[in-house]
Amino acid sequence: MKNFKIAALLSLAAVLAFSSCKKDDDTTVPSANVDEIPEPGCIGVTRDDAIVLRFDYTYYQGEEPRVEIVRTRTDERVKYDTTVFFPTVEGNKVVIRIPNIRLSDDDFNYTANCVTIEERDDTRPANDRWFEQTEFKNQEEFSQTRMATQLVVDVSSSLGEDREKVKQYALDFAEQTLSGSGGAGFIGLTLFADTVITYPFTNQVSDIATALNSFPYPDLNAQTFTRLSDGILSGLNALENADLDVDDKVLVAFTDGNDNGSNNPTGNQQMIQASDFPRYMIGLKGKGLEYNTNYLKSLASNETFFVEAEDADELQARFNDINELIANIYTVIYNRSTQTFNPDIDEPISLRAIFYATPYRIDQN
Repeated sequence: MKNFKIAALLSLAAVLAFSSCKKDDDTTVPSANVDEIPEPGCIGVTRDDAIVLRFDYTYYQGEEPRVEIVRTRTDERVKYDTTVFFPTVEGNKVVIRIPNIRLSDDDFNYTANCVTIEERDDTRPANDRWFEQTEFKNQEEFSQTRMATQLVVDVSSSLGEDREKVKQYALDFAEQTLSGSGGAGFIGLTLFADTVITYPFTNQVSDIATALNSFPYPDLNAQTFTRLSDGILSGLNALENADLDVDDKVLVAFTDGNDNGSNNPTGNQQMIQASDFPRYMIGLKGKGLEYNTNYLKSLASNETFFVEAEDADELQARFNDINELIANIYTVIYNRSTQTFNPDIDEPISLRAIFYATPYRIDQN
């Protein structure tokens, strides 16, 4: 796991020397790096590793502050759920928060080593129009994003003797998730076989251990059915109804089979696919003839959010892979003053968050 785990609060680091900037090619759309890119403020990366998110900020007189991502000037590797956000006024500052940012393409996910946030001022000299507002900078470069993770785990009898391993992997996952959140995150648990039970969100690993020990597990030699989509829907409902002080909510589900116990499975599948919450799926092959890779992929938000293991020994690595993915979900946070502007005169303020990021790929057998 990366040192900063679940996600990062991205803010200004230090004023950079623009004499070290390079000019980027602005001939393609979308353009990753639209003007000069400064040297990174961290080691292990260069300007060539920059991934740029562009957004406009307005706070017009008589209106609420507003931020909108500029799609055509944002790197295609930046993934986001929506483009419009509404900052909050907190005392003498406006807090701009853009949550749930991921960095990925068809081949790689990316880990942000550091970030620089700059504003653009076209009245400045041409080679110095992007700059850091030192009066708006925050002292932390990385912090933890507040996240709620709903873990949905198949504990049906088809797992056989591997069920104890799965329970331990779930507990390890919960511990890693909570320790990575720096005390700011929560985890919920749904266990299912032919019974579905969803437990309250918690920030204590001991609560997850208690839940894992209290579930009415079916006998290993019993013929039981798997209520997979019921379990996932129960987890999604828990996320929807959770009144938690978090920036992001995600669901992670594990199964070794198919859905052979839920009523209306096709309707359930459609409701799951319609959910706005990011959904990660972990599959365990080789435990039953009903295992269906394509069906499990369809329950994930996209194919990059799906992993599978050949056996229970490999399964722990797949849980770790998903933990790696959700560890690299970022929240951009930028503080401005409460100054307002005239909508008839002033253009939106252009900002950019420059992620200096390295690629990683989940290798599966």
